[in-house]
Amino acid sequence: MEYARIQSAQAIIEELMGSSIFSALAHYDPYLDERFGFMAVRQDQEESLDSRYQSYLEANVQGFGKAISLAGGTAEGKNSLIEPLVLRQEVFEYSELSVPINTLEEGLNIKDLLDYYHKKNPLQICKNLLDSGNNVIDITDSAINMAKSLKEYCDEAKKYVESLTKYKEARKAYDDAYQALEEARSRKNNGEEISLDSYISEVDSKARAFGTATDDLKERLSSLKEKERDFLKSKEKFAKGVDELLSNSQEYYKNKYKNKSGKDTIEDPFLATYNVMNNQAQKFIDNQQKEIYNDGQEDDEKLEAQAKKLESYSAEADDKIEGYIVLSEAESIDKITAALYGEMENTIKGSDSTIDLVRSLKDLLYQIIGTKVLYDGSLDSNLDPSELINQSGVLDLGTAEITDSVVNLLSSIWQFLMAAADGDFFATLTALGTFLKSLVTFFKGIFDWASSRLQNLGRLLSGGESLGKNFLLYGYGVYNMPNRTNYSDGSSLTGYEYSNIFEMAGGTYNIGFLDGDFWHYPKMDNVEGRDKLYKGAELEYLLTGSNSEKGAQVGTFFNGFLLRLVSNLPAIASSDWITETSVTGPFVVVVFVILLLLESFIDMILLVNKQSVSLIKMKAYMSTEGISNFIEDFSKCRGLNDETAKQIKKGTQDTADKIAAEAKNKIKSTFGAKPKSSKKSDNNDSKTENAESKATKDTTKPDNDNSNSENNASKATKDTTKPDNDNSNSENNASKTTKDSTKPQNDNSNSGNTAPQEPKKTTATEAMGLKDEQGFMKLDYGEHCLILMLLGTNQDQYLMRLQNLVQLEAKEKYKEKTDYHLSKAYTGITATTEYQLNEFVPITKSTGGFTLDCTKTLGY
Repeated sequence: MEYARIQSAQAIIEELMGSSIFSALAHYDPYLDERFGFMAVRQDQEESLDSRYQSYLEANVQGFGKAISLAGGTAEGKNSLIEPLVLRQEVFEYSELSVPINTLEEGLNIKDLLDYYHKKNPLQICKNLLDSGNNVIDITDSAINMAKSLKEYCDEAKKYVESLTKYKEARKAYDDAYQALEEARSRKNNGEEISLDSYISEVDSKARAFGTATDDLKERLSSLKEKERDFLKSKEKFAKGVDELLSNSQEYYKNKYKNKSGKDTIEDPFLATYNVMNNQAQKFIDNQQKEIYNDGQEDDEKLEAQAKKLESYSAEADDKIEGYIVLSEAESIDKITAALYGEMENTIKGSDSTIDLVRSLKDLLYQIIGTKVLYDGSLDSNLDPSELINQSGVLDLGTAEITDSVVNLLSSIWQFLMAAADGDFFATLTALGTFLKSLVTFFKGIFDWASSRLQNLGRLLSGGESLGKNFLLYGYGVYNMPNRTNYSDGSSLTGYEYSNIFEMAGGTYNIGFLDGDFWHYPKMDNVEGRDKLYKGAELEYLLTGSNSEKGAQVGTFFNGFLLRLVSNLPAIASSDWITETSVTGPFVVVVFVILLLLESFIDMILLVNKQSVSLIKMKAYMSTEGISNFIEDFSKCRGLNDETAKQIKKGTQDTADKIAAEAKNKIKSTFGAKPKSSKKSDNNDSKTENAESKATKDTTKPDNDNSNSENNASKATKDTTKPDNDNSNSENNASKTTKDSTKPQNDNSNSGNTAPQEPKKTTATEAMGLKDEQGFMKLDYGEHCLILMLLGTNQDQYLMRLQNLVQLEAKEKYKEKTDYHLSKAYTGITATTEYQLNEFVPITKSTGGFTLDCTKTLGY
């Protein structure tokens, strides 16, 4: 009977303890719930958690009569938010429904998006650009050496011809003096009284001058021959480089057309130009081979012998010396070499219209990147590190590295343009070599940044559940933390208005006050201060960990810029502003780089101004079809100075008009054009102006890596109705389906065929608004941050930064009531209770009750 009482008492006390713990847990923190969606016991009440629990337990026990009496016990909080695993679980529990529902409303299918991005593999394009850039650097170095040796050859040819002219003049002076002596001797022989001494002295004087001129000519001829041999050697090395470049290009097309693994490179434009230069040099050699392949040894010996005779020459004793005529060099070698130098100069420098067009693009780029958009000046907190409960480490914001590489690249472009405009062959090639090295450094930085992140993407896609978990974890930050685009008018998924945080932090509203431009960006990676809160760039803090709110914005901007650079590679490579303009040769690569920088910086300007941009574009803004979309989207930016916005739109439209005016048939020396095997250099009678087109004649249609229908959507029959591009609110994205779901998709295998095609069925992706005629998946600023965090943010650091934000906000919220600390933000309670089973029937005084204990843990 007593055993049954014990069992019953244990069940009762467990139930009473559970009820009491739940009652104590009912005193949850309303701010954490409203602001973050987290459940934890509140810390702003005078009554302790233990006494609160005990009071509930005592009341509950009394309700069961006198069978059980309490003998003691304690209650303490468990599983506080200071523990990363606890916080992680809280995030998951809150995000399981809220984040997926929100992304569905916005049409964001993260799995499809990342899978498409991974298959598109922009990193491979970046790698091919990097590899081909290194290949082009090698042959450009050979071209520079050839240009240098040719320049020295030309300079020596000028000196040789000047020496030859002096030699001829000295010979004529000697001949004339000797002729005068002969005439004087004839008159004397005919009986005329005449002295020959002055005539003999004059001949001896002219002979010595002739001897000096002969010595100088001998030296100049020897130097000329040496420079000639140097030029031949450098030309042979350059020709070998052209052959290697052609081989690389042919291998690329073999992979591209047979294995579909090739991507666009920068080799083709250089191959076309360098092939022309090689043919020009070979034609010169073939035309001058009689002189070039004469080593000049015979001339050297003859001139040396003549100089010795003239040195000891005496008109009184010696016969006349007939001046030697050089056989191993053309007398007009200076003009011939200068003509070759000029031909090559014209080949490399481009036309005046090309230089003007590229300058316009460069000026537009300078204007765009000079726009003040790096940070919102209203968000200027510098956190006091002593207020942080974690030192999470700071993301390498990369501002210095990124800006330095871009500045060097832009400087090299400017130097190349100036050299090309001045027209000197050697200077232009030297500047081109500097540009290529800056270009490779730039793409090396992009590749290094992107490679680890896309490797993470591959692991996420193959990891199954890990992608979903990461999506929930980082998605929580995106949809519950304010950022620079929504801190004044946005709210979390709980409905908490972000403006409350800004006001609590003492912020002063200056909405739209964007500051910090590329040319004058401040060094503020992790500036410390005495501020207690971030004012609104909390998402940027999660991404970067910077104590400086401006620094976090700048770091996020440049990481977003790198993401856009990588994502825009396919669209820019296929832009008709490259493939269908009059720009040729190395200028194609210069234009490609400028357009890539322009496109990516424009994307960031739009994103920080509450617009959305396709992660993978099928149609770049910097294209004939895309420019109108840019003007329309750019007009919605509210954070830019009106005059600045007006100038940018005008500059962009003017440049587009200039490109349209220069447009002509597609040039086959640009990205994605298949080169034809070059003819041997013995065929030099063909005109050099045809050599470029022959070097890269395209016999098959380029694939341009656009075989997928997604890539060809922008090339389909143009829809007469413009798509709704108003992306100022992310909620609008959900309703953005493809405007014309029955629009036929172009087939690149027959791009010229305009015949009607069978309409394709609208895919699930199109129906959800994931794809439109501009690209695949329009994402706003926050969603770009989500991609960046999925690709590169460490979970442990992320959770530590999230803990810091929760601690800072809650401490500031409760500063008048309690010294808040996350270590006391308990999500559960563990209670231990000692209780006594009272006597059932008090028979004697010696009969005692039973004392037992019970421990129970419950949480939210």
